[in-house]
Amino acid sequence: MTIRIEQDMKRTPDESLLLGLLRRQGSATLEDLMHLSRMSWEQVFGLIDRLSRSGSVRLTRVGRDYYVEHNWDGCERR
Repeated sequence: MTIRIEQDMKRTPDESLLLGLLRRQGSATLEDLMHLSRMSWEQVFGLIDRLSRSGSVRLTRVGRDYYVEHNWDGCERR
């Protein structure tokens, strides 16, 4: 639990924004996140890549799209 809190404290404002959007939306495509956050595709892709590698989000491919969802496993819901 403490480790997760420390990781959350090190999040950038943009990472926190995307995680907040995913908490509210449930899941979203990269394009959805781009429009909701008003970030470029490159910014969203880079942030989701980093969050995915840290285990904070999961990517699932459905057809041509990738859906991103918050990874609640071992994480406290807020």
